[in-house]
Amino acid sequence: MTAEVERAFDLAPGQELPTLPGLGEFREFALEATYYDTRHFALTRARHVLRRRVGGADEGWHVKLPGADVEHRIEHHAPLGAPRPPAELRVLIEGPLAGQALLPVARLHTVRREAELRGPGGELWALVCVDDVVATSPVARQAWREAEVELAGGPAALIEDLTARLAAVGIRPALMQAKIGRTLGAAIEADDRRSTGPLSAADAVLDYLSVHLGTLQALEAGVLADQPDAVHRSRVATRRMRSALAVFEPLFDRVAVRELRAELAWHAVELGAPRDAEVLRDHLLSALDSIGVAESAPQRGEIAARLNGAHRAAHAELAETMATQRYDGLHELLAGWLADPGLTAAAGAPAVPLLHGLLDRARGRAAERYGRALADPWNMTGWHEARKAAKAVRYGAEAVVAAFGDRAGAHAAAWEAVTDALGEVQDSVVARDALTDRAGDPVVDALLAFQVGRGQAELARGRAALESALAASL
Repeated sequence: MTAEVERAFDLAPGQELPTLPGLGEFREFALEATYYDTRHFALTRARHVLRRRVGGADEGWHVKLPGADVEHRIEHHAPLGAPRPPAELRVLIEGPLAGQALLPVARLHTVRREAELRGPGGELWALVCVDDVVATSPVARQAWREAEVELAGGPAALIEDLTARLAAVGIRPALMQAKIGRTLGAAIEADDRRSTGPLSAADAVLDYLSVHLGTLQALEAGVLADQPDAVHRSRVATRRMRSALAVFEPLFDRVAVRELRAELAWHAVELGAPRDAEVLRDHLLSALDSIGVAESAPQRGEIAARLNGAHRAAHAELAETMATQRYDGLHELLAGWLADPGLTAAAGAPAVPLLHGLLDRARGRAAERYGRALADPWNMTGWHEARKAAKAVRYGAEAVVAAFGDRAGAHAAAWEAVTDALGEVQDSVVARDALTDRAGDPVVDALLAFQVGRGQAELARGRAALESALAASL
């Protein structure tokens, strides 16, 4: 952590600084910086900065936190290597971040000429830079020249003295001291204008997706460490994102959405394997309790050992996939798309009527899958497909709460009852499959019978919940 005190000055194109006492020779190098923020620029608004910069003596990940005023900052660094913001820096910005996804919102290419300014005894007092900047944001591309003075051991009055010297030749402090503030000014103004008007269909969905990408980002370290519930929560986040992308696909470029869904599905499968082993273990041990099997029964230890081993192997494979370029590419794809999604003409329409229609389409698909399952009620695959369609409606309803309010929350809850019951049916099917090769053991046979009865009871509950959810209106 370092305390940074600096002041920026506007320069005209090609303008140079005057001769300053103690200023050495300039050296030139290039800086490439990517700045991260939320969809609505919460970090920039709160005077927090997160960037990844390549080039210069301090290349790496940087977080800048507010100091006493705009010229005083507290800066934290981390090495360049990590492809995403390191956890130790992310925790410093959790306040304004508030669970939202971190997105690449701006890229700056800077040609920097830097010189050391030394005091009478040769001691380093400040770094003086002349920067030619090309900045790209979601709404604009800008270019400008500026000078920057950063204290590096000199007296506190040095900046004021240099400011007076520069003012004498017509060089004034920049109105916008931070490069990222200048870069994102137009984007923030556009975001403010959108926030004062009716919520658009795309904004409602993108805000929902941002929350769940934020969950994936925040839980990444926990997933790798196999912390309690981290894998489960990450898996649910991928499901929510995939469902919302499927239900509201007409708002966005179809090719991009389908690529996102395919990559999310790949990661969801990898997350699912260790989670499924956990669920099956807990499910079977609970079932043993329900049928009165003693704590000392050898079947308990066998089940726990087998499924704990399956969990460890699956988690190791998950961790391997999270060290691949494909996994890094998934995060880059998701964050880049959320920062600059390809929108269709429908995306800007008012949220309520359009999202209502798209959610009705999802309800129609759920009703169709229900009809197919009823036509062959002993085929559990049909009920599994009905459950997947119900999840799409549930998560779609969650996504429109910002537009519809409490009624969408109630609608999501009705469909959650469906997915919960049919999920229990699927769990009973998986449990029976896992036990079949051990049939003949009295305890296993009792477990199998219990699973059959449980599955039938949960299927009845799921059918009733589905009928109720389909009869309800949003």
